[in-house]
Amino acid sequence: MLGLSDYDVMEKQYQSLYKPLGKFLYANQSFRISLAFNGVQLAFFEKKHPEFIEILKQLMDRKQIEAIGGGYYDPVFPLLYPMDRSGQIDLLSSKLRYLFGKRPRGISICASIWDPSLVSSFSSSGMEYVILDESLISDEKKKGIPLLMADKGKSISILYDSVSLKPDVDTDVKKYLEKILDFIEKKEKHLKNEFFESEKVLCIQFKTDEMEKLLNSGWLSKINKELSLGEQKFELCTCFQFVKNTEARIPTYVSSGMSSEIATWAVKPYQPVKKIGRSDVTIFDLFQIYPQSKALFDRMVYVSQLVNQSHGDKIRKIHAREKLWESQIGDGFICTAKGAFVSSSFRQQAYKKLSDVEKILRECGNFEESVDNFDYNSDGYDEYVCRMKNFFAVINRKGGTIKEFDVMQSCGNFADNFTRSKEFEGCDDNYERGLFVDHLFSLQEFESYLKNTPSGNGIFSQKLYKPLKFNPLHQEVNFGVSALFEKKQAVNLRKKYIANSSGFSIQYIMKNESDQLLSAKFAVESSFAQVNFNPTNFNAFKLEIITDGQKREIDTKSSSKDLIDSGYLNDVEAFQLTDTDNGISFTFEPNEACGLSFFPIVFKRPEYLTGQPVDASMTFAASLFWDVQLEPGMEMEKYINFSFFPQHKKKKNSKNI
Repeated sequence: MLGLSDYDVMEKQYQSLYKPLGKFLYANQSFRISLAFNGVQLAFFEKKHPEFIEILKQLMDRKQIEAIGGGYYDPVFPLLYPMDRSGQIDLLSSKLRYLFGKRPRGISICASIWDPSLVSSFSSSGMEYVILDESLISDEKKKGIPLLMADKGKSISILYDSVSLKPDVDTDVKKYLEKILDFIEKKEKHLKNEFFESEKVLCIQFKTDEMEKLLNSGWLSKINKELSLGEQKFELCTCFQFVKNTEARIPTYVSSGMSSEIATWAVKPYQPVKKIGRSDVTIFDLFQIYPQSKALFDRMVYVSQLVNQSHGDKIRKIHAREKLWESQIGDGFICTAKGAFVSSSFRQQAYKKLSDVEKILRECGNFEESVDNFDYNSDGYDEYVCRMKNFFAVINRKGGTIKEFDVMQSCGNFADNFTRSKEFEGCDDNYERGLFVDHLFSLQEFESYLKNTPSGNGIFSQKLYKPLKFNPLHQEVNFGVSALFEKKQAVNLRKKYIANSSGFSIQYIMKNESDQLLSAKFAVESSFAQVNFNPTNFNAFKLEIITDGQKREIDTKSSSKDLIDSGYLNDVEAFQLTDTDNGISFTFEPNEACGLSFFPIVFKRPEYLTGQPVDASMTFAASLFWDVQLEPGMEMEKYINFSFFPQHKKKKNSKNI
């Protein structure tokens, strides 16, 4: 699936695959094939290469090819509400009918991510068959006969993709055809009499890169020539031709699952786990392994509910739903090693679209800022959802942190952070990153922390904060948490968020509950994901600090550990972090001077073909910290004003460090 702005990529793909494929099919009338396009690709062909659309139409008129349907933006269908499922299918079907004069009869779905409820949705949208990965089908049902699945009075035929029989450019054509015949003959030995005389079918799907290799290597020409000799017992046909002309069906039930290729990556983070036989791994199992994908799903579901509940301006609501469909691109939810960076990019594009949807909905009625509490991410605990004029944020009880922060300027989710892994970054983070993560370190632990080395968890960052008071009228959330410092001293921390149109005010009150002096370092860490990260050309965040009333710009190419001896970061009155790509500045103003630590983190994940780690995402972590010297029973208070605004022009008298 390609994004809305990837016309350069699609142009290269057209020149390397679709243009020569069109020529090949036009010159070989006996070669029949089914083609699956998403709506973005069709829009590209219509705009840039209308001649290709005309060729496809002629090929369809002579019944040589078939255009398979699906979702316009190639979504993960089980994640969508029924209205969005049918809407995406109807949108693509309408596009195909407009371009070719025929509606699709079958459907191909993203990564074969399947759920039994899709039977009713697909059937109601006029789909007569669906293609699924063979790993979802039990072996006793694989007889070369179409399957039939019913649900609540609706039914649909199922063709399964025989991945195990997929050829490559080095496969000998004659031996390959003999292998297929042998495969079918073995299956026929176990068929009942009613199915024995029926024609058999093998459905094999090829990705664009696989088809490009077969075409450009001449392999397709070789198999077409072999079949044209008429010595074989089978021929090529489109999927619908077979479904239409064959009455035999084997009743079955296919439970939830996904293609074996994706399922292997949904057991352990970024590690393929080969599965034997039928796969029972679902998209929701994958979400448990990749929390970034789950977070996008939570946001998408929430915005979908806003769209469904919206009243008033119907035109704006229709526009909002169309934008919602754009955000549901499947690649944003499927996090595999093949697309560590690609998935991150699509995920941020989806967040931007979802922010656009919410802005449109706010224009439909009288929007009022609000802070609500409910189980936003279905983890069993209430979260605090902040819908403010300039941003959307979610405060999580786990760590008392902000785990989502979407600026309404359509920038993306700045809290979309990875967590360091020893396998890829050389160390393991013992907590989940976010905005306003609290740490209480011993002096020794803090020295390690300044060197970007994980040092315990700072005792608070993994704790479940208890709600003390919630005042939606004043947009105020109060938490409390208790812990043992160095496993012997009881410490209590109260934390209060007060939301406003452009940020938060955060109050901390720490109390020494032990009978000994508490000597430690208190740090508040905020990690900002680079929402426009490009591994070959990216701009780091710009950091400016105020000390002694003077603003200085700090070099952020390396971490603050290289500047510790300079003393510039020891007595910071405020600092400003700027995302130069999007023109957004984040300002932190503590009630009293603090120390400042920062370090950029480039996260690496394995590349699919080589298995070698490649740059996949980047986060900029900044921490405010203070000395803690508390006598037994005593308290200390810290206060941080956090706000953001469009970037201002750089002043000429700013100094660089």
